[in-house]
Amino acid sequence: MVQSRLVPGLVAGLVFGLLVPASSHAQEEDVLDPGAEAVAVVQGLFDAMRASDSSAVSALWAEGAASLGSSFTTPEGPAISFTARDAFISLVGGAEPGSLDEQFVVREVIVNDNLVTVVTPYEFYFNGEFSHCGVDVFVIARTGDDWKIVGLTDTRRRGGCEGWLDE
Repeated sequence: MVQSRLVPGLVAGLVFGLLVPASSHAQEEDVLDPGAEAVAVVQGLFDAMRASDSSAVSALWAEGAASLGSSFTTPEGPAISFTARDAFISLVGGAEPGSLDEQFVVREVIVNDNLVTVVTPYEFYFNGEFSHCGVDVFVIARTGDDWKIVGLTDTRRRGGCEGWLDE
């Protein structure tokens, strides 16, 4: 489901049109469907992970994007960890092709100007064996003519994943 937030009403639309520079309207016309383009970036990431193609993974990230965050629960309670983007790219490149398989469904896409948030429940398999499930939250930005990942945070759990992608 693609959601966009629009200002309702004729008067609000006229005021919006007067306040937003003309270049922004031209920019919007260049993008046919920012939500679909952002989802294609997500699909590209998971395809590149399955192929163990670190160059393709690297090309999907915005310059300066630094880390991936993961939230999970330990016996001591809730925790979060961060993995440097470059370490993640190296991990993908060092994996056997086909060993990293993330299956996902798109639950929500929020488009706001040149920023798109994509929410994807997922199941992750390593060497064909279930590892964990959770929800990925991608923040994808338009940079020039391209869409790039600027942020990725996920939740991770090992149990309660049956039918996770069917909900």
